Amino acid sequence: MAQILATIEEYISQVRKKDTIFISFNEPYAKARLGIRIEEENGFMGFLDKKKTNWEKRDEFIQWMKENYPHIAIVDVFDNVPLGYLEWPFLGTIAIDVEIDSLEYHVINNRYEDENGEPKCLDAVVWIMSYDVAKELHAKKEAMWAAELED
Repeated sequence: MAQILATIEEYISQVRKKDTIFISFNEPYAKARLGIRIEEENGFMGFLDKKKTNWEKRDEFIQWMKENYPHIAIVDVFDNVPLGYLEWPFLGTIAIDVEIDSLEYHVINNRYEDENGEPKCLDAVVWIMSYDVAKELHAKKEAMWAAELED
């Protein structure tokens, strides 16, 4: 079923308007973002395989946030994908409305990253996107979509 959600860059640039962390639960997507070669099972969209999302870990994260940080908003978002994609599946990614460098921010990072800041696993990875990068990416995608609509 189609979902109307913001992309992570749209959410950051248009709603949150500050640097934001988000968590993904899809190993091929994480590998692609980290520059790790992935085995292509679905051709060029192999890194957007919804079947590879760890929905159990996602549910655990949501429950953990509700129990430990009910005051922090968590928001479903579409992942950041390269320009040229007009449609892609929802992979379970969640934006986390926590202040960067707050206690909660560090607790979340420590839960999912090792002492070197590397992901403990690739099916629950915390990312950060700056507000400036989000604005730039969103502007490029808006221009691309506008051009598509003109054709």
